[in-house]
Amino acid sequence: MLHKEHKKHLGKENTMEKFLFLGGDLRMLYAAEYLNKEHSCFVYGFENAEEFPVPNVSRIIPCDCAVLPLPASSDGRHINMPYHRENLDLDVLVSAVKTGGTVFTGKSCAYLEGLCGENGLKLKNYFSREELQIMNAIPTAEGALEILLSELPITVFGSKILITGFGRIGEVTARMLKDLGARVTVAARKYEQLARASGLGCNTVHFDKLNGTLIAYDGVINTVPAPVFDRKRLMMLKKDCLIIDLASKTGVEDMELAASVGVKVIWALSLPGRTAPVSAGRIIGKTIENMLREGGE
Repeated sequence: MLHKEHKKHLGKENTMEKFLFLGGDLRMLYAAEYLNKEHSCFVYGFENAEEFPVPNVSRIIPCDCAVLPLPASSDGRHINMPYHRENLDLDVLVSAVKTGGTVFTGKSCAYLEGLCGENGLKLKNYFSREELQIMNAIPTAEGALEILLSELPITVFGSKILITGFGRIGEVTARMLKDLGARVTVAARKYEQLARASGLGCNTVHFDKLNGTLIAYDGVINTVPAPVFDRKRLMMLKKDCLIIDLASKTGVEDMELAASVGVKVIWALSLPGRTAPVSAGRIIGKTIENMLREGGE
């Protein structure tokens, strides 16, 4: 059955795009709500969710555009749908999007790219947009801070925190921790990143000289999607050190070894969707709106 407000959407102007949001976490509901101000938006795959800011449909309806979650697929063949009874095959896009329509995705995969190319669908990656990356760093950093506050046995004020990597997320996290009085050290390979961190009042260390400092830290926030903490470095951390891993690929080489030496590791994927779904969803919606205004280029 269609949402009770479906009739309102059927009366919207023909110049507006019709969007179908397929799966994902709560961020996608609020991305749909944002775009629904100027377009007709529907969501599918949320029967287990408790709130619906836009119409929730029980069957696939053809639309001008489909919006896939972030990430679109975990296995390269099925759409991530945590609020649905099962994940849908990506092939559903062929019937869900009108010929010549657009598929907006958060992180792509080879099968999705081939599917869209073979069926005349335009594929646009909203996750690759710079404005999303910048704004998404804020709820990610806040989520990391929430974990730190709840898991550390000491106050953040005065604690010694290492941030590995100094991209957008690392920089925003460093600013927040400095504001709370933490003693922040930034490890990076690029000297310009170390200079920026120093300009914020952080201590800095090049990755080549990181090993000698590891015993000092109460907590580590990793943003590097590579095995920064190999077995040797894990053994150098103090007992009871907390690692919060924000990277898409974990920076900890051996989780079992970490546990055995008393280092707690929390691999905190998709933090924006868990800690601030409304704000994170609006960021996605705004990004797609920007892409529409630019013609999707």
